[in-house]
Amino acid sequence: MVKLSVVVPIYNVEKYLPKCLDSIINQTFKDFECFLVNDGSKDNSLNIIKDYLKKDDRFILINKENGGLSDARNAGLAKAAGEYIYFLDSDDFIENDLFARCIDKLDKTSADMVIFDIYQYHQKDGTKEIIKNRYDENKVYKLNEQKDIICNILNAAWNKMYRLSLFKDNDITYPFGCYYEDLGTTYRLLLKAKGICFIKKPLYNYLVDRPGNITTEFSFKVYHVLDMVKLTCDFYKANNVYDDYYEELKFLSLVNIMECLKKTRNSNNHKMVEKYIDVCFSDIEKNWPEYPKCKYHVLREKNDWLYMHKNLLKFYLRCRQLWH
Repeated sequence: MVKLSVVVPIYNVEKYLPKCLDSIINQTFKDFECFLVNDGSKDNSLNIIKDYLKKDDRFILINKENGGLSDARNAGLAKAAGEYIYFLDSDDFIENDLFARCIDKLDKTSADMVIFDIYQYHQKDGTKEIIKNRYDENKVYKLNEQKDIICNILNAAWNKMYRLSLFKDNDITYPFGCYYEDLGTTYRLLLKAKGICFIKKPLYNYLVDRPGNITTEFSFKVYHVLDMVKLTCDFYKANNVYDDYYEELKFLSLVNIMECLKKTRNSNNHKMVEKYIDVCFSDIEKNWPEYPKCKYHVLREKNDWLYMHKNLLKFYLRCRQLWH
């Protein structure tokens, strides 16, 4: 049995894929299998994959019809045989000691999940910004003893390595056909993890300014954030701990909804924008009637207050429309 299974979902990333795959080949830790999941790419990605299959026999091709990121990750997850599993997005790349550091930490601590710092990489000017975790890398945490971990880590799948059994034993997969799938998955894994540890070193390069990055786009995809909030909260309810984590889940939900509300600035479809605002605030009022009261500080950026009040936000967006 290999020590580590790596899953790389691939869809139309010919420009970025070689750098991503080279960063896997260059890992100092060598005992891994890597599933390259071609999710129906229409560009030259499949030919690039075939070239890399010849370079390194640890690469394994999974060729499938397009089903989205969650479906591609699940395809790799289903075939994974390692003790640990890692998911890498194919438009990003990793530092050459990521596998070694994470496996060493998991082996030594017997934790189910390790979370590490990242670089936010700006292609345009080649600059990097470090996004740090605040937790002690010499400790192993349990969520019920450190509930604020829910509030203080990235949703992302790719700045974490996991014990494969964390997925398998708890029947957790990525929600099919959904955007913001990490929001619907990471916090389910957190709840079931017997131990969570950290590495205070950036090991991942996330391309912030890639064209088509969903982080700035406003479309019907933003409705999925509400579905992922519900999926996460329902999981905690099913495990009879929702009330124990109510404030943390409220914060998590509010900040993710707010981030999607910020995308309304990028749309000229004012009818769609106003409907989305109404739906978001209807959900908020139903699930957290004491809103905007929260144990944790929801206002994280200077103008976040604009997005906390339905009528004020609508007024701001109408004024913005006139200005532009």
